[in-house]
Amino acid sequence: MDMEQVRKLKERIPELSIDDSKDFMLIQLLEDAESSILDYTNRTTIIPEIKPIQRELALIYYNRIGLEGIASQSQGGISIQVSDGLPKEIKSRLNRYRKVRFR
Repeated sequence: MDMEQVRKLKERIPELSIDDSKDFMLIQLLEDAESSILDYTNRTTIIPEIKPIQRELALIYYNRIGLEGIASQSQGGISIQVSDGLPKEIKSRLNRYRKVRFR
């Protein structure tokens, strides 16, 4: 795993910016994001232009921790919708990098 990606992801999560104990979890989140992106784009490797999107998706995965199995949650007048799969915003950013797959 590209440790530069881990460092940049940690900068987006203030409580982890100086904590190295969660690096393994962040690596897993980046790997999960990479797998989802490669599956969606029909690519075999992450190209440099996609790396910021990979970090963004890993951050989304990080923020979903603890919400597994929940479709929506309301608390104190605040409602949260949790979607499965890739969010629409991520898909629209990845569409330009998709390769056509022929059968």
